Amino acid sequence: MRQCPISFSPKFTMQATRNVLEDIDLMVYDMAGTVVAEGGIVYKTLQGAMIEDGIHVETHEMHPWHGAKKEAVIEHFARRAGTPEAEMEERVTRVSDWFVGKIDDAYFGESSPIDYIDDNLMGYFKQLKAAGIKISLDTGYPPNIQQGLVEKLGFDKIVDAYVSSYQVAEGRPFPYMIYRLMERTGVMDVKRVCKVGDSVRDIEEGRNAGCGLVVGVLSGADSYEDFMAAGADLVCNNVTDLPVPQNRVQFV
Repeated sequence: MRQCPISFSPKFTMQATRNVLEDIDLMVYDMAGTVVAEGGIVYKTLQGAMIEDGIHVETHEMHPWHGAKKEAVIEHFARRAGTPEAEMEERVTRVSDWFVGKIDDAYFGESSPIDYIDDNLMGYFKQLKAAGIKISLDTGYPPNIQQGLVEKLGFDKIVDAYVSSYQVAEGRPFPYMIYRLMERTGVMDVKRVCKVGDSVRDIEEGRNAGCGLVVGVLSGADSYEDFMAAGADLVCNNVTDLPVPQNRVQFV
């Protein structure tokens, strides 16, 4: 366990890290493992959905697909399993429908473990908003699952925008969700956008978009070494470790 909650690439000094959000107007957060604690249910359920349909997938094989659009994961393993192209669409749809049904039960049933990644998350978001920084969410979840989580956790009361990979041409590592969120929040300069996520695909998404700051968090899928190799600027234990720029706080 690192003593300092933030580790940064050599181009950042400690002083720069304290003011790292000074020139940021929009935060783009991944959901599962980044702002939502869900215990890896989504990947266990997706693996189970494929196995249920006769597609053999080892647990360790799921790791590189964290953050990917679920249909892309299913198609990859279905093709590896020898699924004929003529049957591919039907099989992907069938597995995806099974997955969505199971994840809906797991996330929104009475025994759902879904919670904030940090008890102080909503308070932290309020501090960012007070500093004039907009908050947005992107995800590989289908839109109905994303909407359900946004409402369940009350994100709809504080975030400025959210988007699913199903609502753009391609999900991560393509940059299109970030651009859509910029459009929805009226942010023109991608250098004033900070992308935060728990997977290498989040880092790649931020880099491909040209974000001014790309941050990996250790609360989910990948490691410090993975993030730095992918080009992260900073790595934090948790999203709330990023300091709010105090000289931007607007007192009303």
